[in-house]
Amino acid sequence: MTTTRTTRWTIAAAAGTAVAAVVGLVAATTRDDAPDIVTFAVFAAATLPFVVALVAIGLDRTEHPEQAEDSIESQWTTRASSGAFYDTIVAMAVTAFAASVLDWETLPLWIFVLLGLADMSARLVILQRREG
Repeated sequence: MTTTRTTRWTIAAAAGTAVAAVVGLVAATTRDDAPDIVTFAVFAAATLPFVVALVAIGLDRTEHPEQAEDSIESQWTTRASSGAFYDTIVAMAVTAFAASVLDWETLPLWIFVLLGLADMSARLVILQRREG
């Protein structure tokens, strides 16, 4: 049975609203750094689009070409992303060790996201020039 596009988005919106409400409720009851209504609204609003997109992707049964994974670009992307993931994990481990030694209270996680994206981009360019 295939779901229509409208049905899929309706289910995704309902599931996203329910999960966002639960996340907002849990955050409002456990956090005390802001009024409950503000905490609920912020966490629910931050959660809603991701859950809607995740459920919509999960319900998507569109046929995709079978040969998409066999392209050289797909293989380059896989190789570049796996190498970037390894580099990011090593960088995070070294930074966590340094933070524990230097007694840092917070770690800037956004730096690792940028590092991973830059690493993957550089690896992809190198693979394209070397093998393309």
